[in-house]
Amino acid sequence: MIQEQTYLKVADNSGGKIVKCIKVLNGTNKKYANIGEIIKVVVKTANFKSKIKKSQVLKAMIIRSKTGIKRLDGTIIKFNDNSVILLNNNEQIISTRVFGIILRELKNEKFAKLISLSNEII
Repeated sequence: MIQEQTYLKVADNSGGKIVKCIKVLNGTNKKYANIGEIIKVVVKTANFKSKIKKSQVLKAMIIRSKTGIKRLDGTIIKFNDNSVILLNNNEQIISTRVFGIILRELKNEKFAKLISLSNEII
């Protein structure tokens, strides 16, 4: 579960390294976001000479979380870090590559491209 003021790693090659959650979207009084949900973030550190700059406000989708996710067969999958991929304001993926593993549950109509960008799928 990700809430406001949480620091997250960026798991793509868009140029950001560390971001901070400033708002959980999809609800008026929603406090927590889980894997697959979209949040509003601010970039805290970024790579040199990239399009993403420090203190830039973007949207992001959570792809890994320490709390994990429970599948229908009863298995619980947890990760070692909290990671996101950065999106533009139209909720399109900025990067061309995603690092690390991706869950099958993230495959939907809107982010079908995400599965093809990653190298490992659980």
